[in-house]
Amino acid sequence: MKILLLGMDSMTLAILLLVLVFSVGIVWRVEKELDLSYKFFVMAAGCLVLAELIGFSAYPGFDAATWGAGLRMGGAVFLLVSVILMRDLLRKLDGEKEPGNQ
Repeated sequence: MKILLLGMDSMTLAILLLVLVFSVGIVWRVEKELDLSYKFFVMAAGCLVLAELIGFSAYPGFDAATWGAGLRMGGAVFLLVSVILMRDLLRKLDGEKEPGNQ
């Protein structure tokens, strides 16, 4: 059972690393508001990768659960900001929202 859980954790980490690599590639190719949205997305992916890596740690005296929970929360906040920025950008492109208005 432990090998199955280790395999699942390893696959999760590999997938999150792919998300991070692809997101960084997008950030280098876009600009303005889309760039800002994806920068927050990259920070969210980075937090989730670090949280998964911390889950593998077994250092005595290191509270991996607390750090992992904090990084997951940070990832969720960065993901929310990214989605809000992307939503505003799409509303502007659709003409639903004026470019200068909040």
